[in-house]
This record gives sequence, C-alpha cells and structure tokens, in this order.
Amino acid sequence: MGVKVSICIPCYNNAEEVKRLLDSIYRQDYTDFEVNISDDSTDNATETLVREHYPGVNYCHNPKPYGHIFNWNAAIRMAQGTYIKILFSDDWFTFSNSLSKLVELLDNNPKAALAFSGSRQVLLDSQNTTMLHHALENSKASYDRSADKEFVDRLRRDYKNLFLGNQIGAPSATLYRRDSELTFFDERSNWASDMFLYFDLLQKNPIFAYTTEPLVSIGVHENQYTESFSEKDNRIYEDYRYMYMKYHLQESVACRAYFTEKFILKYHRGLREAKELGIDKQMFWSRWIIEQKATIQCFLQNKLRLHSAGRKQ
Repeated sequence: MGVKVSICIPCYNNAEEVKRLLDSIYRQDYTDFEVNISDDSTDNATETLVREHYPGVNYCHNPKPYGHIFNWNAAIRMAQGTYIKILFSDDWFTFSNSLSKLVELLDNNPKAALAFSGSRQVLLDSQNTTMLHHALENSKASYDRSADKEFVDRLRRDYKNLFLGNQIGAPSATLYRRDSELTFFDERSNWASDMFLYFDLLQKNPIFAYTTEPLVSIGVHENQYTESFSEKDNRIYEDYRYMYMKYHLQESVACRAYFTEKFILKYHRGLREAKELGIDKQMFWSRWIIEQKATIQCFLQNKLRLHSAGRKQ
C-alpha cells in the first residue's frame, strides 16, 4: 500500500530554514508520509544537511535553478502519495499534531478536494519591517490569522468568489487530494500563483474543509517571493487579468465590479481595457465616481488635519 501524504518542499540556499522545517515534520504524531525536496540551491549546504541527518528524505539537487514556480512544481512531481502537502522551506508545522489534523480534515470530508487551516505569521529574526511591502498586517513579531465566516460562506456559494479576496492563505497551510493527475501551479502565473492552484482545484471540485487553527507557521521576511513585487507592480495587474480571463470571471457581476475597482481603476487602465474584459460603461463610470469621491474626501480630511495641527502649534 502506498504512502498517504506527500510533503513537497521546494528550497533555495536556505539550509537553516530547511532544518527547522524538517525538524517540525519529524516531530509529527502522524507518520504515514514521505518527504520530497526539490533543491534550487547554488551551494551544497542543504544537500549536506539532508544526506547527513535526514537520510529518509527523497532529495533532488537540480542541475541549475528552475526558478520559483517551476521548482514548486518540480517538488510536486516527486509526489507518490494520496494527499499532497506543499511546505515552503521557510515555513513549518506549528504543533506536533498539525499534520494529523490536516489529514483528518480530508479523511472526515471524503467529498472535499482541498483542506486548509489558519496560519501563524512569524517575523523571522533580524528582519526589518520597513522593508516589507506586503507580508505584515501589523508590527507584532507573530500573530494568527484564518478565514472568517463571511469568506467561507462566500466561497461555498461559488468558488469564483475566491477572486474577491484570498483568505485560504499560503500554500503551506493547505492539503489537497490527488486527482487522477497531479494538480500543479500555473507556470504562467506570478504574484497570485497560489490562487491559480486553488482555482484549479476548486474548479474541478468546489467542496473544501477548513479549520481556523494555526496549524502552520509562515516565516515572514524580505526575501519572500511576494516581497519582490512593489505595491503597484504591473505584474500583479497582469496576473489578475490572466486569472480573470482564464476562469471566465467576467461571468460574475461581483468579479467584474471587483476587477474594475481594484485593478482597472487602480492601475489606470481606462474604459477601452474595461470593454475588452466584458465590463460595461455603466459599471466603469459608477466605480470611477465612487473612487473620485473617496479621493476627494481623503484629500479634504488630510487638509483639515494639517490645518488643525497648525493651529495647535
């Protein structure tokens, strides 16, 4: 009988973080798993670590770096298990029973294709929070977050509502069921690569299971993939545009309105782009007016605040 869970770890030049992750894996009370590492490293530190201290790991040192998403998929291709557990090498299991609780979510919900949990966001040592564009919601060294009821209800009504905001979280907080074929990250995707994976899973089977428990800890640092994107990076727009078209999200009024507000207007793409994406003039201009009113209101509030501060001086 084959292994139940395939733990798939892509890594790159971070042997210390890989050690922390592997230690958390081998502390688990659930043991029916294999560990696969696809290593993009340009040094031998991780290979030495694995060969000397974790001989049971299925390890591959790539002849040359594949790059982020390609290496993630290379790790998944090594999987032989029924359940696929992605763990990025800077993340780790929070508790010794984290894996067993994730497995229970799928075991107890046999119709579900995807399970996900809450996560603990942990600012790694020596990280400068001023250098982080996207990762931290507050300045605490660690905090827990999870999907709220509104998000879960919305996702259960229609998986396309994932486009309106991703609270599933990082891939490390998920476990998914192997189909007749493995499900991979879309290698054309970029900023929102995790959402493409979730869309592909939910498109085939929209049933999911979840827990709010922070079963996985996410290491937050300035070298994370998402931190390579600036606030208004054009690659973010192109990624969401591709997602919008790939999954036919123009069929949803809520998705059309969201894309208009959060992307068309924010990235100053104009009415022509909106029309190409199935967004009519009425929706475009109504959202444009709302944005202009909000901008004017913010300007007036700032001006009033500066005026009040000047009078106090």
